[in-house]
Amino acid sequence: MDEQKADDSSTAQDAERTDKPLGRGLGQISHLFLSHRISDLRPGDPSPSRLPPLTTPQSESRPHSRTVYLHRHPEITKTRFIEVLRQVQGALEDGLRIIDASVPCYPYGEIDVLAVDRANQLIIIDVETVCDDALVLRGLAHFDWVAHNRSNIQRMHPLQPISSSAQPRLFLLAPRFSSLIMGVARHLTEPQITWFRYHVLETGGAMGIFFEPTTFDA
Repeated sequence: MDEQKADDSSTAQDAERTDKPLGRGLGQISHLFLSHRISDLRPGDPSPSRLPPLTTPQSESRPHSRTVYLHRHPEITKTRFIEVLRQVQGALEDGLRIIDASVPCYPYGEIDVLAVDRANQLIIIDVETVCDDALVLRGLAHFDWVAHNRSNIQRMHPLQPISSSAQPRLFLLAPRFSSLIMGVARHLTEPQITWFRYHVLETGGAMGIFFEPTTFDA
């Protein structure tokens, strides 16, 4: 008799717990915590081992980030490099405009690229695709030639507004600079030189060039 009373008492307590409303949000996930008896299931109900999983609302899902692998591209030729500069003229400086390339300046060879900035100041751009200390001497010689031939350059490009009073600027580009160049650069005050390291990268079969302005502090 006592065992029957205990069972009746347990049944009443279970019923009371079942009828008591669950806290906020627990009603949707109660099936994960409450045990089920096979006899309580109705025909067509999923078995406990095949209960539907708890799904995350679509609004809370996060977009998958895409990882892109970059690796170094084989050495670029100077011709290809100048072509890229023509395609993205503002890559080195906002407002930069290329007006000519492979400009002969006897006896100093050729200026790789001739451009102007927003103030119509001439910019000499010389490029090396390897680490070569001769880049500095070549750039200085080209600066000297342009400084003495600005009137000729203006006649060669009559549609370009070129400042006749401001000194030309010099951009030197290379994949890296030697310790010798870095030592010399610290003592060069004239002309105004802007140094750029560049990195040629490849992703998905496409080539890209990253330009890094560089300073050599004392």
